Amino acid sequence: MKLVCYCADDFAMNAEINHAILNLLRQQVLHATSCMTQSPYWFHDAHELLSIDHPIEIGLHLNFTHDFKTEDVTYNLNELIAKAWGRSLDPNKIKESIAHQWQRFIQATGKAPDFVDGHQHVHQFPVIREILLDFLKEQNFKGWVRSLDKPLYIHGYKIKTGLLHLLGAKKFQHLCHKNQIFTNTYFAGVYDFSPNVDYATLNREWLKKAEQKTLIMCHPAIEQVIHHDPIHTARVNEYNYLKSKQFLEDCQTFNIQLNPIGAV
Repeated sequence: MKLVCYCADDFAMNAEINHAILNLLRQQVLHATSCMTQSPYWFHDAHELLSIDHPIEIGLHLNFTHDFKTEDVTYNLNELIAKAWGRSLDPNKIKESIAHQWQRFIQATGKAPDFVDGHQHVHQFPVIREILLDFLKEQNFKGWVRSLDKPLYIHGYKIKTGLLHLLGAKKFQHLCHKNQIFTNTYFAGVYDFSPNVDYATLNREWLKKAEQKTLIMCHPAIEQVIHHDPIHTARVNEYNYLKSKQFLEDCQTFNIQLNPIGAV
């Protein structure tokens, strides 16, 4: 059996996402979720995560690109990429935002995150990654952080997967190893969120290629459009597949055991 963990990103972004993630966690389809603690939904729904009575991992989804109307610094993604590679980000503001998001996590859950990743993978960007890893060492962090250094390439998405890898994955993995911070080994879940994509077929490709300790990101939501979300249809497609009998049958076909990833 190959251990695979499905991790739902964006918990607390909106109610539809929270509802879907909680349902899938309770069904033991998902075993991890990463949380956007700046959201006004965070404190309201964090207790629901804590009420789940089987092992799950609750992480911090570090955010610098989605504006929750807080005092934390935010950028659009292209601007953040330019500033990160141009080394023009303000280190003090970056650290203040990381600390603020971290403290809101602890305030709601009573503990440090089990893992840390980044919304739109910003945690592996220059400047942010160095400040984040220093911060985690200061906190005596014992969990793991998401690594994109060994992605699973599938037909149709090799270019996008490769671009995400180029946006700092190898350097970030090197820094994690240097600082003795744990990471997942393999990573999957990259596609374009097109509403016409056959998400079940994509997953079968990921599951077929999965190795031990593969982390697969997902972005489920229930079908109720209250908030503007450009990838809402893709989120609903993900949810419908992950809650289906077909998903569990696909896991059996490819000899997959669903579990938390743990510190590798």
